[in-house]
Amino acid sequence: MKAPGHISGSALALTAIFLLGLPSLAQQAVPAAPSPPPAQVTQLLRASEMRADKLPTADVLATLPTGATVQVRSLEGGWAQVSWQESSGADSPGRPSEKTRVGWVRAGALNLQVGNAQAATLLNGRTERAHSAMTLGVRNLPARDNRHALIIGISRYADPRIPELPGTHVDRESATQMAQAMQVPPGNITYLQDEAATGDGIRKALQELSTRIEEGDRVFLHYSGHGTRYKDAQAGNCVEALLAYDGGPQGTVTNREMADLLKPIVKKSDKLFVMYDACHSGGIVQTAQTVRTRGFQNSNDEGVLRPKFVATSDECSRPVNVKGRNLAVEQTEQGALAQDIIYVSASRDNEVSFDDEEKGGLATQYMRDCMLRDAQDLDGSGAVSVDEIRQCAQGKLNQRMQNDALFKPHNITLHGNSSFVPTWFHQPVSEAMAAAVPQAEATSQPAPVQQFTGEQALRQIFDQRDAKRQVRAQLNKAPLKIGQDFVDLQLNSSRDGYLYVVMAGSDNRSLYLLFPNELDRDNKVSAGASVRLPRPHWRLRASGPAGTDSLLVMVTDQARDLAPLRDSPYTTKAGPFVKSLNDAQGRAALGYQLLTGSLGATGSCAGREGRNAQRSSNTGPACSDAYGAALLSVEEKD
Repeated sequence: MKAPGHISGSALALTAIFLLGLPSLAQQAVPAAPSPPPAQVTQLLRASEMRADKLPTADVLATLPTGATVQVRSLEGGWAQVSWQESSGADSPGRPSEKTRVGWVRAGALNLQVGNAQAATLLNGRTERAHSAMTLGVRNLPARDNRHALIIGISRYADPRIPELPGTHVDRESATQMAQAMQVPPGNITYLQDEAATGDGIRKALQELSTRIEEGDRVFLHYSGHGTRYKDAQAGNCVEALLAYDGGPQGTVTNREMADLLKPIVKKSDKLFVMYDACHSGGIVQTAQTVRTRGFQNSNDEGVLRPKFVATSDECSRPVNVKGRNLAVEQTEQGALAQDIIYVSASRDNEVSFDDEEKGGLATQYMRDCMLRDAQDLDGSGAVSVDEIRQCAQGKLNQRMQNDALFKPHNITLHGNSSFVPTWFHQPVSEAMAAAVPQAEATSQPAPVQQFTGEQALRQIFDQRDAKRQVRAQLNKAPLKIGQDFVDLQLNSSRDGYLYVVMAGSDNRSLYLLFPNELDRDNKVSAGASVRLPRPHWRLRASGPAGTDSLLVMVTDQARDLAPLRDSPYTTKAGPFVKSLNDAQGRAALGYQLLTGSLGATGSCAGREGRNAQRSSNTGPACSDAYGAALLSVEEKD
């Protein structure tokens, strides 16, 4: 399908008719995007140690003197990633010399008072080298009151026979940075550490979380500690479980019990993202006391590695033919929809995962780094999915353990919605910043795929839907005869909300926000009510070329703020509609606005009483990004 266009001089004086066609619109030049601001150059307010990672225990790469000039490349969780030239000069214009160092310093040591607005536009995380896109980042995406996190870490146990996991203290900070990247405000993050993370403490925290969250909220749950597996006579197989601080029957939380505790959260939340940095099998490790010292078996070792498994059953501590049932399986059997859950585990059920006592769990530290800065947009969609983050993390893990004499890399596994986008990205990266990325930062990921069809672009948005919200849509006439038939779309929603319709033509050049538009802004719909589009005062007629177009129909809990699309360099007008090119930047600009509920300039919403009042006034849940969606094809024939 080609672009919509206005028919001038139409005989229907009171009816605006628009064609589904006119390739000239798709070929019209779109205003060029302005060049992004360069990375901020500033000075250090005090002498600071440049570290290899944003951790106070990471190796010191250099000591920077007071007044040293640095280029700020990223701001993450109180740390700044900077590049610093030890000596003047460069190999070639615009490229750093061999003396350039890249590392992390405390953000408080930098003079960011001047040019603060520029600092706010820095990439705050990953640079994508194959496409001109970068993250909006933690600093740029405001915290949202409808995001929540529960972070559990157990570094030592009541039973002295259970080995310590010192790295879980680092995992707490890493998980916090991941939560912030997903726009969870600090006040919505709950921590359970060591003695607080008893079996009953975990159960209570999950119950309180289920009470606190509202319809359409998003939840991130991170656990770092020992996993275990034991034979359950009643179940007749090996049961996987998390080992709480107190251990024993009361301190063992099985996947089945966890699924039961999470059930009310799944019922209300838009998405539940769970990450376990633990393993549920001892594999070839016969005792959890196995500890390998730095570099003893593997020249790539950066610190002491400890298996994150405690054997409570000889039969189930080794790889077995009878597999356990992971959390995703347990959750879906309790009625959860796989679309609404994301479950990441540090290893497969018959593998060992490891804790680095200096940098934390291998899975957590690499998922963190990939989410914040290193993962690539492999399909060129304009967003980075949780599976692309997993692939990046797995590449780093493989590299870390590639020369190990005893252990193979454990495999980070993903169940549920692999297309989930934890946070949306869409800013161009300057060439200077891309050139400053050291080659050592490259991962083993495959090169990004360049082609991304319009149907795939709409499917990516469709895949972020809340499956509990049903939207049904159908064409009353199909296929459509070019030059003769008009689109007649009928739909209904299981919930009250706001209706949006996006089209991708078969030419794959552009995406169009068809509704609401400048002629028709009334997009509020009621649950169960039948809606027909287009309405009488505007119509859409098939005008070729022959082929299959795609329509995405969304009903959102909360209205979307479309004003940024009108001002975006990546969108333009096509008659009364908003048009974006089908490239990474255009898709991301459109996708971010459609996926994010409008909460005002501060990103905050009313208190609990205000939110309940809004719900009772039949305007839909406040502070909700959730939506239902339908995706359908429109065939045009000569």
